[in-house]
Amino acid sequence: MQNLKIATFNINGIGARLPNLLQWLEKERPDIVCLQELKAQDKAFPAGELEAAGYGSLHHGQAAWNGVAILARDSEPLLIHKGLPGAQDDPQSRYLEAAVHGVIVGCLYLPNGNPQPGPKFDYKLKWFEQLIAHAETLQASEHPVVLAGDYNVVPTDLDIYNTRSWLKDALLQPESRECFHRLLDQGWIDSVRHLYPEERVYTYWDYFRQHWQKNSGLRIDHLLLNPVLAPHLKNAGVDAWVRGEEHPSDHAPTWIEVASSPPRKRAAVQKKRSGKSAVPNPAEKPPASPARSGKSQLTNAQPSALPESLKPELATLVDSAPEGDWRYEVKFDGYRIMARVDKGKVRLFTRNGHDWTHKLPRQAQAIAGLALTSAWLDGEIVVANEQGIPDFQALQNAFELGRDGNIVYHLFDMPFLDGMDLREAPVEQRREALSRVLESNEDEALRYSQDFAETPQALLDSACQMQMEGLIGKRVGSAYVSRRSGDWIKLKCKRRQEFVVVGYTEPKGSRSKFGALLLGLHDVDSGQLKYAGKVGTGFNQVTLKTIYEQLTPLETRKPAVVNPPTGFEAKDVHWLKPSLLAEVAFAEITKEGSVRQAVFQGLRNDKPAKSIIEERPAHSPDIAKKPEKNPPSAAKAKVKGSDDGSTTIRLTHPQRVIDPSSGATKRDLADYCIGVSDWLLPQLLNRPVALVRAPDGIGAELFFQKNAQRLAIPGIEIIGKAETGHPVMLINNIEALIGAIQMSTIELHIWNAVAKDLHRPDRFILDLDPDPALPWKSMVEATQLTLTVLDELGLKSFLKTSGGKGIHIVVPLTPKADWEAVKSFSHAIVRHIANLLPDRFSAVSGPKNRVGRIFIDYLRNGLGATTICAYSPRTREGLPVSVPIFRDELKEIKGANAWNIHNVHQRLENLDVDPWADMPGTKQTITAQMRKRIGLK
Repeated sequence: MQNLKIATFNINGIGARLPNLLQWLEKERPDIVCLQELKAQDKAFPAGELEAAGYGSLHHGQAAWNGVAILARDSEPLLIHKGLPGAQDDPQSRYLEAAVHGVIVGCLYLPNGNPQPGPKFDYKLKWFEQLIAHAETLQASEHPVVLAGDYNVVPTDLDIYNTRSWLKDALLQPESRECFHRLLDQGWIDSVRHLYPEERVYTYWDYFRQHWQKNSGLRIDHLLLNPVLAPHLKNAGVDAWVRGEEHPSDHAPTWIEVASSPPRKRAAVQKKRSGKSAVPNPAEKPPASPARSGKSQLTNAQPSALPESLKPELATLVDSAPEGDWRYEVKFDGYRIMARVDKGKVRLFTRNGHDWTHKLPRQAQAIAGLALTSAWLDGEIVVANEQGIPDFQALQNAFELGRDGNIVYHLFDMPFLDGMDLREAPVEQRREALSRVLESNEDEALRYSQDFAETPQALLDSACQMQMEGLIGKRVGSAYVSRRSGDWIKLKCKRRQEFVVVGYTEPKGSRSKFGALLLGLHDVDSGQLKYAGKVGTGFNQVTLKTIYEQLTPLETRKPAVVNPPTGFEAKDVHWLKPSLLAEVAFAEITKEGSVRQAVFQGLRNDKPAKSIIEERPAHSPDIAKKPEKNPPSAAKAKVKGSDDGSTTIRLTHPQRVIDPSSGATKRDLADYCIGVSDWLLPQLLNRPVALVRAPDGIGAELFFQKNAQRLAIPGIEIIGKAETGHPVMLINNIEALIGAIQMSTIELHIWNAVAKDLHRPDRFILDLDPDPALPWKSMVEATQLTLTVLDELGLKSFLKTSGGKGIHIVVPLTPKADWEAVKSFSHAIVRHIANLLPDRFSAVSGPKNRVGRIFIDYLRNGLGATTICAYSPRTREGLPVSVPIFRDELKEIKGANAWNIHNVHQRLENLDVDPWADMPGTKQTITAQMRKRIGLK
């Protein structure tokens, strides 16, 4: 038998995900692959494409949910069984067995078994029994055998992120687990668990509730080895990066490596890509480094007195990973801290030299516990959020509240140790020495920052999926220098840096304290402080208050920037002395020097304001050529970009024109939805949605679709048949959103209730629909009159344009009353207004009833009724968009179609605060007094 990499992969539809499969095969080059859930008949199996990729294949297809296949690199599998022996009458395609590269391979897709109890669960157990019977003959074979596939069993609680949501699922039932363990009792080895007996390794993340992003996974894909093959097991893992690709399966390929001869020692097998990501959760304490015998060799280390101060080495931002030998670590979202130890006394300094020992007593005590004679240690202090991800604002809160016990000091370098200057020693040797120093540490406040030899792109993908800031790369063999260096680089998920706070605006709506912070950056050449735009999101009530308290003492009459904004942008601005720094995440800095899509992360005081310039990514080949000799300002910046913002979105006929009046294409619509997804997806979240599809453009026939029917939209969720009599759709992720556009969707209409409580609406909507002949002034007046009635009733309301002629007034409710009660109440409000002003309003639908008047449509408040979603385009000329607005904007805008897919982004960039920011926190119900005031019993 030769050295082999054997993998199993539930592809979840080989037709839809063939590009993903081919990409993985090309990158990872497995020798044997078992595929499940083909969802394709034999005639539709892509044998030709796989052959072109270098793989022979056998397949056992089925049009529905099943189907299995075996692939062999540079070979043809030899068929042994098609269908599970003992279950020849089973019409479902769930088992395939072949001889491949000297190994007998059983590829299986075990029944899911849901719902249980019931006939499907009974079928699962029956199939399992037949598998156990056949496996007994294979287990005793003289040949090496692997039984690989999707077993639809979570063997233990260690194989699932949390059992709470899955207790009734067939995957976790005692009968399912008992069958799996009976297999193991025959003598089979569960390869992944055998190598990683105490680690959480996941192979499956469903499409719901951001389970992939949160690493809420399961291990249900297994490779079982018989006693002949088991001694050859060398390594095992999961290619989790595949799950993070566009349009992925909910499974990731799981693999093993077997050696031609049994490995001598298996205890030291290196973990590789197991679990969701090659990047660990920083909240989890890493395992101690393996003990090393003998004295470490530190090349070029020299005896030296301990310096009083030491500047840290800083990393250069690059646009992509350079060539060469690099090691990568997590980029922590915190404060850089240098620790000085002299005769047991510990002092902690910021990167700017400020002594913070008094702020970090526990961390200082933990360093003292290492019993070092003298040292300089380099690291970052962080606080993790509830998801275990470093959170800069949480770190600031920990300081403000005096909770240093929540702060963790991650150490990653050691320039001095016990009378020796280690700065000229290679970075990998310094870090190895640091890991030995920390072996005895048991204090959770102190941790070693691990590094990884994985490909930087795979690591960065994983870091970004886990909502981390990015990666730090360090060139193998490099020395430690107290300046910014090309030997240390940073790769970021989003651009992010510090800005000087030069002013703030007055709050709008219900926002308190201030609206937005005005930002500034120093020009690299002239040193002048220039205006760089505003940031108005990322704040909460606590940060608004604490930041405001720091702003007011700095107010000044004149702007500190040389190019202050003018006109409307300068309205209600308070200028500040330029001393505060704000860390901001953003999409880009425009040619004019303003940030786009800025989100506030926190205030900083560990850097001087005069040093803050635009941090531009260097082109990675410049970094790769040789270690940098000069400061970063000498590095030539290069901005990476593309004329086509949706190149990674798979659309058929992307250039098809859907709006002849503007020339907008299907790709333009996809680009718009991606660009506003941070605003649009929260409006869609967990609300049943109906689609308006325009297969031939907005000028042709339109289709209003309330359920998925035969639409193959990836990532879409189907719920609610029991409540509504038919299944309804949820669009909760970008994949489903773009999938809907692929199916020619333009408009998105949503319910007034969310999935967890479909029986009780959480809002009602009054749709002011005017006679088309009326001027916009009449609509403004009608809206103001309706708002006045709602205000008098004590109901807080919010506005949005319809994208057509009218205005929608949205009244949030705490879910309490049922549909009929809410609809009756909204109808009574409309009747009340129409009775007060019959010459302006109509309470009856139909064109003839609104001649010269405005019909207030309450009919959208019944069970199953829908309204256009905020930020959804409309099937009208120019593709206008329904947009939330402030009340005081009513008089300013020129119509309900003021914004379209081409200009909405400009509005969103200029917003200080979301007009609907207070909607989620609004708590109100329909009271008896309200009902009485509008004549409703």
